[in-house]
Amino acid sequence: MKVSNEGRRFGLYGLRVPAVVSGVLLSSLALLVSLAPALASPNGVVISELRARGPAGGNDEFVEIFNTSAGDVDVSGYRLQGCAAASGNPSDRTTVPAGTVLDPGDHYLFTNSGSGGYSGAVPGDRTYSTGFTDFQANNASGARLVDASGAVVDGVGSPNSPCREGAGITTPATTGDNSFERRDGGRQDTEDNAADFVGPKAGGPQNLSGAGAPGPEITKIHDVQGPGAESPITGRTVTVEGVVTGIDDEIGASFGSGNSIRRFPEDAGIFVQEEPADADQNSETSEGVFVGFVRDRAAYTLGDVVRVNGRVNEKFGHTIISETINREPEKVGTTPVPDPVEIDAARAEGQDPQARPYYESLEGMRVRLAVGTANSGGTNKFGELFVTPGTEQDRVFRTETEPALIATDADAGAGDPDNPFRDPDGSTTEVEADLFDTVSGATGPLLFAFENYRIMVQEDGLPTVTDTGVTYPYEELSPSGPKQFRVASFNVENYFPVGGALDGGNVSQEEFDEKTARLTDATNGRLKRPEVVAVQEVYDLATLRALAASLGGYTAYLEEGNDSRGIDVGFLVKDGVKVEGVTQYGKTATAPDGLDCSDVPGGLFDRPPLAIEVQAKGFGGFTVFSNHFASKAAPDACREAQAAFVRDRVAELEDAGRRSIVAGDLNAFEDESALRTLEDGETSLDNLWDAAPEQERYSFAFQGKLQTLDHVLVTSGLKNRIGDFRYAHFDNDYFERDDQAEPDGHHVSDHDPPVLTLSK
Repeated sequence: MKVSNEGRRFGLYGLRVPAVVSGVLLSSLALLVSLAPALASPNGVVISELRARGPAGGNDEFVEIFNTSAGDVDVSGYRLQGCAAASGNPSDRTTVPAGTVLDPGDHYLFTNSGSGGYSGAVPGDRTYSTGFTDFQANNASGARLVDASGAVVDGVGSPNSPCREGAGITTPATTGDNSFERRDGGRQDTEDNAADFVGPKAGGPQNLSGAGAPGPEITKIHDVQGPGAESPITGRTVTVEGVVTGIDDEIGASFGSGNSIRRFPEDAGIFVQEEPADADQNSETSEGVFVGFVRDRAAYTLGDVVRVNGRVNEKFGHTIISETINREPEKVGTTPVPDPVEIDAARAEGQDPQARPYYESLEGMRVRLAVGTANSGGTNKFGELFVTPGTEQDRVFRTETEPALIATDADAGAGDPDNPFRDPDGSTTEVEADLFDTVSGATGPLLFAFENYRIMVQEDGLPTVTDTGVTYPYEELSPSGPKQFRVASFNVENYFPVGGALDGGNVSQEEFDEKTARLTDATNGRLKRPEVVAVQEVYDLATLRALAASLGGYTAYLEEGNDSRGIDVGFLVKDGVKVEGVTQYGKTATAPDGLDCSDVPGGLFDRPPLAIEVQAKGFGGFTVFSNHFASKAAPDACREAQAAFVRDRVAELEDAGRRSIVAGDLNAFEDESALRTLEDGETSLDNLWDAAPEQERYSFAFQGKLQTLDHVLVTSGLKNRIGDFRYAHFDNDYFERDDQAEPDGHHVSDHDPPVLTLSK
């Protein structure tokens, strides 16, 4: 329930008052209002910290006062009063001795000396023996300070206490180190206890002698963030204090050779945000920040107020605080979680697309996206879903600028897996959606990672997903007819056998069987059993034969290449298609001088092209190449040289009167040098990318942008046979379903197969 400010002021907290209210109730409320102090401290002396019902019990109390002014204040004769729970009348507890003067910044400490009284290490300046009947009793207790004339200087009380200011505060009902401390180092005084005090928290009382000196200097989070893209105090060690608004419960990990894993514990931690009362008024500075290296993340819940010490860093454009070793965030209280900032769609769309200053001004803060549309495909294998604010269905392509693009991130509910890539349980905060689905109410801290801003969705901020997107299951292809011949290219993504080393672990029998069953569904149910499937990322011939056996009616072809991970290219050929020759090209080919293109020193290919000559009834003979060019991490010149090698083989075949199809994962965009080389006029090869429907020309999604890495090119002798060309989007348009009764081929890979249908 959202309580209005007026409700807080009178301590009603949503109480519905009948239209006819008794005079007793009205007069009681009037009495409470009249007794509550109405003005801020007249001389700058305030109650800066207090505790009732401390670790030793109900009398383990203290009240600390503080001179916030710039001048000396004579507090001789000042009286500490308590508001008894039974009568509600203030009564004296003790009086400050004559000659007591507080210099600017001085504190003065009152402590309870009664049975089971004050247990702190800092001695009091003045004691009292009658407690406050603890603040819990009837929500009517409190403490106040009056001067020698009896004029009220300051007061703090429970919601129904005449000592309170504003709404008052409610202390815990159990014993503990339950102090309440005035904000801004004891200086904030807005005449509303609930706004001015933070707690319950660990006590830090100070006395007139200076014992119990203040803790470390607190740096405001907006000063850490600064108004620009980078922190103005990068490299500095700071202490900040704020509210926990979220967690990231997944460390980073990367994998080397074999099963070796390198972990990055800094990637997991908590998000903290300044309390609203401590925020500045600069719209360009964020009030939130991520704290990395926090190990015991489960110890913190949303609403905990924590004190954090660490070094300010910029990590790939993300401002963070790296926790000081062996100094976990200290809990110092609890408070309501700040309301999320509603993302303004117009400001998001209108910001500079490179700097994205609007999102930067919210980095680390708790935000909420009212509604967004999944315009970059379905939820990916990293648990990310990219959306654009609003409900317009408009795909986001690599060549487009979309400044408002934002992702949901699932790491908060990851469960701290040892191996994030092989966690079998998934994430409880993953937003599962398909292309064009509508996502409403995604809430969590905003972070920046992998060149995009993203909402770290928390358990309390899971959005509603409305099925407004593509139809499930994917059924856009029909089986090829008697006068058709279908060729598809399919990067099946790490199809490894049992025992194969994959992402820091070994493939189990269960994992292999599941992958095989899902690839079977993808080939049978989504691709409708093409006559030829050029495959990439298959470990060996035995593995591909297992898929052929599962499909039934197919023969597998594969030759080992040079890749250090063992992935190769191959073919699945449907029964009835005559294969007249299988040739691996370029296993020993050399790269141009100065280029490192292969795991073999000086080699050109890790995955040499494999070609089959097929004789298709009614279509004559032609050669199909299965290719997997060097990854995007390699120089463009490597893929260009590989393309030139394949082009030259096609030229030789054309000179001999043969027709060719070049297919595969070329790891190159349609406008890059590898494709330009294949289409440079030395052959009649033509890329069919632009023959696909305009809005469906993509095979891959990367950082929220749809793009094409997989291609099919044909020579002129086959162009007049093209009946249809498209990309089968059963991978990138869908999230991975794990609750299906039957094996599901959707999202079995991160590549969408290009599919060519030849017609007579």
